[in-house]
Amino acid sequence: MDEQFNFKKQYRNILLIVMAACLLVLLAAILISRPGASRIWANVLLNNQFFMGLSLGAAFFLAVHRVALSGWHTVLQRLPEAMTTFLPIAFILMLLIYFGMHHLYSWTNNDVTDKVMEGKKAWLNVPFFFIRLVIYFTGWIVLTRMMRKNSSALMTSSDIKYHNRRKLFAGLFLVFYAITVSSSSWDWIMSLDAHWYSTIFGWYVLIGMFVTSLAFITLLIWLLKRLGYLKYIRPDHIHDMAILLFCFSIFWTYQWFAQYELIWYGHLPEETSYYITRLKDFKVLFFVNLGINFIVPFFGLITVNSKRQLGWVAFIAAIVLIGHWIDYWLMIMPAAGGDKAGIGVLEICMTIVYACVFIFIVLRSLSTGPLVVKNDPFLEESLNYES
Repeated sequence: MDEQFNFKKQYRNILLIVMAACLLVLLAAILISRPGASRIWANVLLNNQFFMGLSLGAAFFLAVHRVALSGWHTVLQRLPEAMTTFLPIAFILMLLIYFGMHHLYSWTNNDVTDKVMEGKKAWLNVPFFFIRLVIYFTGWIVLTRMMRKNSSALMTSSDIKYHNRRKLFAGLFLVFYAITVSSSSWDWIMSLDAHWYSTIFGWYVLIGMFVTSLAFITLLIWLLKRLGYLKYIRPDHIHDMAILLFCFSIFWTYQWFAQYELIWYGHLPEETSYYITRLKDFKVLFFVNLGINFIVPFFGLITVNSKRQLGWVAFIAAIVLIGHWIDYWLMIMPAAGGDKAGIGVLEICMTIVYACVFIFIVLRSLSTGPLVVKNDPFLEESLNYES
């Protein structure tokens, strides 16, 4: 149980070379095609949200299992813990949005004749926007750090107090996250269409974060097993990860349909504007989003055997990750990028740069200690788990 991931120089170099190459192509694309500041900043916001969501979804995965006293996930808990270490970087990257505020958010250039925006001014103003941002990230970073700290303590001590403290911080995180995942999604995404609102938008974003984190954890398991690690993770663990991916993809679809159907039925101009824009100008992506994020995981993972084949589950997980990137694109780009929105070299290269940074931080975190929390009270149950 002292197995430790070796983040070899070879792996680091591959990530750095890919990141540098894509960064050069990205800069060349900006200089040659001149996509405009709005599209560039929209891509920064898009990738901030996507990769921050991976971290927060991983923290949610850990917190729910710990509060529920779940044991099966114990042998793989170091993977989502490593994903949460990206949050400080996400904080810095979100602060950079300050320099692109006027290119992203119309309410920063509010016309006093706009009565709707005048009514939202107490909430939608730049100083309060960044005060809330700092509060969100402070809570997320501190609480996830305390969860990791007590897990690390269980590497060298079997004192049950560390497990209980970890459970306490998990409960606090769930309460804080339930509130802030909604309000942060209002601030960073929904206010791009400042006249539009949806009462379930925060929960829609939360489920999307959770599904993407499940997909990425699955891909991490596949990668580490290919490299010769995690031999103690059984088909039973893969089966349960696949069940979660399958079920919450369906739940995401329910949230998607609930939001769309109620707005369609209500037919109020301030609500339908969001969908009119996306159906009129981005109709193909609109339905591709639904197809990838529902049809692929539903039919790909509907049988028992398909859920127990790691290679197949990882393949479905990779498609789901791409699908939810498209989902974030549809939430952000039509409003922030306007008529210049698209998926081209700029979008692909910037996403790869972010992905390299994220993977580098996650793998470096995994290399700092054993891959199993060996004194966790649920370890024996997890090692012998049968689904």
